[in-house]
Amino acid sequence: MWPNVGHIDRCGPNLGRQARQAGSKKRFERGRLPTLLCRSGWLGASSRHTRGRATCSIEPDAKMRERVTFVHTEDAQIDAEAITVQPTGLLGPLIQAVRQDRFTLALDELPPELSRLLESYTELDIAWASRSSYVALEPFSSRISPGIHVSYSASRSNAADSSELCLLLQIFGPLDCMDIEAFTRDDVDGSSYFYQELESIAPFVDSVEKKICKETGGEADPVCQSRLRTLLTASSLDISFKSTGQVFKVSALWPLEDRLLGVPGSSERRTEIGIFTKHVPPGLEPQDIGVSGLLTVLGEQKEPSPTLFSFPSRHHTSDAFFSSAYLAPTGLHPTLKLNLSSSKPPNQDMECRPYAYLTLPKSIFADRFQFEDKLFLASKNLSASRYTSLPVDLEAPAYTTKTWGSSVLLELAPPVNEEDESWSVEVPLHLRYQKPNTLGQWQIEAPFPAVFWACELLQKTDLSSNPFERPGLGFERLFGADTVFWHLSPIPDSRGSLTNAMSVPVLRADAASWITAGTSAVVGLGFMWVIWKLLVSYMRGGQASSGSMTQDSKDRKDK
Repeated sequence: MWPNVGHIDRCGPNLGRQARQAGSKKRFERGRLPTLLCRSGWLGASSRHTRGRATCSIEPDAKMRERVTFVHTEDAQIDAEAITVQPTGLLGPLIQAVRQDRFTLALDELPPELSRLLESYTELDIAWASRSSYVALEPFSSRISPGIHVSYSASRSNAADSSELCLLLQIFGPLDCMDIEAFTRDDVDGSSYFYQELESIAPFVDSVEKKICKETGGEADPVCQSRLRTLLTASSLDISFKSTGQVFKVSALWPLEDRLLGVPGSSERRTEIGIFTKHVPPGLEPQDIGVSGLLTVLGEQKEPSPTLFSFPSRHHTSDAFFSSAYLAPTGLHPTLKLNLSSSKPPNQDMECRPYAYLTLPKSIFADRFQFEDKLFLASKNLSASRYTSLPVDLEAPAYTTKTWGSSVLLELAPPVNEEDESWSVEVPLHLRYQKPNTLGQWQIEAPFPAVFWACELLQKTDLSSNPFERPGLGFERLFGADTVFWHLSPIPDSRGSLTNAMSVPVLRADAASWITAGTSAVVGLGFMWVIWKLLVSYMRGGQASSGSMTQDSKDRKDK
C-alpha cells in the first residue's frame, strides 16, 4: 500500500508545459483525478477531499512496485512524441535531470531471514549519502551528513536484537557495529541511532548482485547487474520499513546531470514512470511544491499522459549556500568554521531560525557544558545548543569508545541587520586521543553538517503526504510536526568532497616504550623523593623530641 500523497490543485486547460507540448485533448475535471495518478506511486489511495483538493479512491494492487522519477530543469524542452513507451520499457531523449528509483515490496516478497528481523521493529531506516558533491532539484531537497545512518524503534511485542542488526549491516562493508553499545538512544522518541563514515556502497552492490541477479537457469541477469551497478554513482540510498504499512522501501537518487530517459520493464513488477519539472501555479502555498510533466505505466499505456499536481513538502532548497572548514592549526581542540552566503530567512511571513546539525564520529566531540556560556556563544555567532545525543564520555580515547559518536543540534545567531549579508559561525570541538602510530599523525575525515532554516507554518498542515518524503534524517524528530526546512547547499572542499580532512597529532609508536620507561622512572623517583622527605621529617622530629627531653632532665637536676 502506497501512502496517501498529494493532490491536484488545477486541472483542465492548465496542464503545464509538457501537457501543451504533447497536444493532448484530454481534460481533467476539477476534483476528479486520472486513474493513472491514483494508481501510481505519486498519489495514494483514499477517498478523502480536503479544501477542494481531491485524492484517490482506487486501491493499488499488491504487486511489487517500481517508481522511476525524472526531474529536469525548467528550461529543458521535452516533446512527448519523442518518448517511446512499450511493455519492455521506456526510451526517450538525452536530458539534464535528477533521477530517483524507488522499489516498494511487501514483507512476503523479502527473504525469510530479513522478514523475521523486521518483525522486531516498528521502524527501521538506513540512509547513506555520498561524500561527493552533487546538485539536486526539488522535491529532492533534503540533505544529511555523508556516511551511513541507521535508526530504529523496537517493537514492544518482539525484543530487537541489535547484534543481529549489526550483523546485517556488515553487508555495507566493515562497520564498527557489534552490539547495542554502538548505538545512542534518543530520549525524544526512544529510537536508537548509529552512524559511520562510509565512502562507497560497493560491498553492498556486490552482495546484493550475487543474491538477486540470477535468472531461472542460474545464470546472471545482465539487466539486473547493470541497474545495480548504477548505484555506484548514486548520491544517496535509502532503505526503510514501517510496521504500520508492512512495506519495505528501497530508494536511490542520482544527481543532476545529462542522462538518457531509459527505463527497462519487467513482468515481475509494476513500473511507473514520471518525467517532471517544477511548476509554480498562482496561489501555491510556500510549503507546497508544484510539478508538471508526463506519467506512464509500462504495460498499461502506449503513450505518456500529461499531468499537473502539487503537494506539501517538509524539505525545500534554499537559495543560500555554505562552506565548512576547520581553522588551522587544528591541534587537539579544533574549531569548525561555517561560512553562510546569506542572513536572509527563506520566508518573511514565517518564524524562521537557522540551525546546524552536526554528525560527529567518535574521534571528535562537542562539550555540551561549554555551550552553556551565553557570552561565549554570542562571540561565535551561536544562539544555543538545542540537542546533544548521549552518552558522550569527555575523557575516553577513541580506541576505547564503543559508542559510534554523537549528534549535536546548534541554533545559529545571524546578524541583526536588515540587509542581507554573508556571515560565519565558529563551533569549538575536541579530539579524542588516537592509537599511537609510527608517523605521529593521524588523518581524520569529519563530515559536513546539515545546515538549514527551520520555519514554523502559520497553520497546521499534513506534511507527511509528500510522495518523495525521505525518512531517517535524524534532525526532524527534534522539531514540531509543522516545521518546514530550507536546506543550504554545501560548497565542497578542494577535493570535491563534503568532508573535512584533518591531520591530528598522536603518540609515535617508536617513542611509546621510551615514554613508558621515562614515566615509570619519574613516578619511581617521585615516590622515592616522597619517602625520603617523610624519613627526613621523621628523623628531625625525633631529634627535636630527644633534645627537648635532655633539656628537661638538666633543668630538674639544677633544681
